[in-house]
Amino acid sequence: MALFLTGIVLLVLSAIQYAYVAGTDHVVRARFEGGTVLAAQLDDYYEQRSKADRSGKKQNGAIPYVTLWNMKEGIEVAAEEYTAEERFSLIEGYGNLEQILPGQKLEGMYPPKSDTEGCAVSDAGARALFGSSRVLGKVLHVDGREYIIRGIIKDVRNMLWIQNKAAEGFPYMEMEYPDKTSASEAMEWLEQQGFGVPAVILPGCDYSAFNFLFLTLPLWLVVLWLYAAVRRRINVAEQKYVRAVLSAAWGIGLAVLIFAGIGYSFRFGLDYIPPKWSDFSFYGKKASALADMHTKLAQMKPLPGDAQLLNHSRHCAYLAWGSLFFTAWAIVSVRRNRC
Repeated sequence: MALFLTGIVLLVLSAIQYAYVAGTDHVVRARFEGGTVLAAQLDDYYEQRSKADRSGKKQNGAIPYVTLWNMKEGIEVAAEEYTAEERFSLIEGYGNLEQILPGQKLEGMYPPKSDTEGCAVSDAGARALFGSSRVLGKVLHVDGREYIIRGIIKDVRNMLWIQNKAAEGFPYMEMEYPDKTSASEAMEWLEQQGFGVPAVILPGCDYSAFNFLFLTLPLWLVVLWLYAAVRRRINVAEQKYVRAVLSAAWGIGLAVLIFAGIGYSFRFGLDYIPPKWSDFSFYGKKASALADMHTKLAQMKPLPGDAQLLNHSRHCAYLAWGSLFFTAWAIVSVRRNRC
């Protein structure tokens, strides 16, 4: 019983980690080398798309809501009247700033796309400058400009968020889709719009699919174990014909159960389905490509949002594997005790 309880506890903890990963399954993150994408390019795309929609011209594919951004470290930020000054991590973007590094809004809001005079500040940063986090409407001085605080975000670091359409180029892009979108579809869209090829692309749906598969494995193991117990009961049936009919029904049920499990737990997109079933090297190449991508990501500037996704995904997987191990151990122990 203790082994089963341990497996259940680990599975619940894994599900808690999965909740964060699942919240990103419609977001694709692109990381370019250098300030590649301009806000004007993005505005031009949306304008052309809007004109095409008004003219009734059919457009292929879903339109992502794109947020461009950059992160600068060690930026000097001063309180109004320069009463205090601290170094901050500055996130300057163009789009939905909340998508970049999701945090709990304690008060107010992130400045919207059109607000170039507002900012959001972390509660830790507000206390460092003002001695309090109740600072909505107060003024900050950043690089010779004044910004009015629109929102307070929960974060232990000194963080500042602003909109900056005039930036010379953004190296990072968050693409928020109405539904799950594969990495290949996002890459194709980026190339079509002339944004270039990113050095790294992180599709949230891939991490969500992997973690959901791991999360359901302990559950399917228990289901199969219980289903096997039904088979043992069939084997003790006295009448031969009854046993044969029940065995056939059990076999059909097992096939249905396996296909249902694959259909429910396998939530990967077309990127993970080989064009030919005989292409046995497909998954080897896929694994190599994923390893190369994460190697590149490790060599790039570490970003808080990426680190959050990878940490939650890693913890979810480890906890799910732990649950699978203890569940299997519990099942083996039960069978040994019965023998």
